[in-house]
Amino acid sequence: MTMKHLWCSLVLGLTVAATGSAGAQSAHERFEEAVRTAVAPLGDRTVTGIKVLYLGAEHSPWLDSGFPVEAGDRVTVLLQGRVWLSRHYDISLEAPLQLWRRIGENGAISRGLDATDTFTAAESGTVQLKNLPTRWLDAKGRYQGDAPPASPDTGGGVSVALIRWAPDADVAATLAALALQPAAPDWAAPALARLQSPPVAPAGWQYLWELGPAEIFREVHADDDGGPRRRMHTHTRNDVAILQKPAEVALTPDTELKWSWRVDQLPGKQAENSVITHDYISIAVEFDNGQDLTYMWSSTLPVDEIFRCPLPGWKDRETHVVARSGNTDLGRWLNESRNVLQDYAKAVGGPPPQRIVRVWLIANSVFGRGEGRAQFGDIRIGANGSDLAVW
Repeated sequence: MTMKHLWCSLVLGLTVAATGSAGAQSAHERFEEAVRTAVAPLGDRTVTGIKVLYLGAEHSPWLDSGFPVEAGDRVTVLLQGRVWLSRHYDISLEAPLQLWRRIGENGAISRGLDATDTFTAAESGTVQLKNLPTRWLDAKGRYQGDAPPASPDTGGGVSVALIRWAPDADVAATLAALALQPAAPDWAAPALARLQSPPVAPAGWQYLWELGPAEIFREVHADDDGGPRRRMHTHTRNDVAILQKPAEVALTPDTELKWSWRVDQLPGKQAENSVITHDYISIAVEFDNGQDLTYMWSSTLPVDEIFRCPLPGWKDRETHVVARSGNTDLGRWLNESRNVLQDYAKAVGGPPPQRIVRVWLIANSVFGRGEGRAQFGDIRIGANGSDLAVW
């Protein structure tokens, strides 16, 4: 590809997938101009393709961007914007949480952790993009729930730039050079930092694929505050994640979930049993029938309060049990023990599951865009003195 051909592809690469407000389009145009201005001087020996799109909040299906990649290609994704769930309640999802991608119709779905992300294509095909649905049904992108129709209370959208690097390009060096320019693009340094430090789950754990990657949880060691030496540090701020670990245990009348935790800051300040206030920190067990019980620390709900998850994509599979409440015990290490089968009978009812299959740690702060901090340790499941040490 010659420099002339590359510039033509830059100029002609704009696709507007769904129209938004005039303000959103103006912001998108500025975004596109800035990206193209920064990338154009790199030449076709460094960049072999670029495409800029705008995906409005009301666009539901997967969108084929028409941007081709080969297996092994490296692609940097730049994002800008947000989607409003409710302007009245000031609830929105920023671009990295809202926009998902896959390659072709059979590629695995994924998203970036930040507004700058570089990935290596696992297969060949065109990049497809999609707004977050109510619920993902599988890791290939089947989903449930269309985007709501546009209204004065909703709307917004995401600007996307896809930059395909040449096979022999030194992406890190190029981003570093861009970041040092007098008029450096504001995405160069963050893109370099993310490239050099990709998100990694703590050893033995994995992030739930339905929510995507995070940096909310990390293993720490300490022995000077009365808690367990090995613990999982939790810090959520305008983000969400579920961290999972396999834990195959038979569910019997004596099965207990035991753990220690110290919650220093709750992410929400209101009762967490509504969609607009559903920010919380918890530990959960998943069963072999697809249900899960999650034991949360509530800001205001009474201990042993039970409610189904208020989120549409989770209300048929998740039940919350309030294990602690209020601010009195914040900052203190506390030991907990719950009889899982008894809690399941009260909270879910019906035929009981046979087994516990996973333990989860959950942290969510996207609705109120608050901040939460906690630590977990000594997580065990078992009965009659025979415990499986989970963490």
